[in-house]
Amino acid sequence: MTLALKALALKTPALNTRGEIVVPAIAASVSSYESLPDRLSGPMTRGQALTLKSLAIEAYQPKQFEKDLTRAEAARRIEALKQEIALADSF
Repeated sequence: MTLALKALALKTPALNTRGEIVVPAIAASVSSYESLPDRLSGPMTRGQALTLKSLAIEAYQPKQFEKDLTRAEAARRIEALKQEIALADSF
């Protein structure tokens, strides 16, 4: 079965063994959005930790790096440090 046919088969209703119409749920895409807050509130990734540490050292602000940050807080700090470094480099 080709990829297009598989996609079409997943979106079209089907009959179960009792003859009832079954519409496939789109649970995979919905669950990924529902888990988004969990992924953002989880601990920062290794890549974020490495980026944050190197940017904090480059910006002479080592206190910006903490080991127990959430992914969202790490992303905010990374963006703030990048902007600060860009501003300092513009002079």
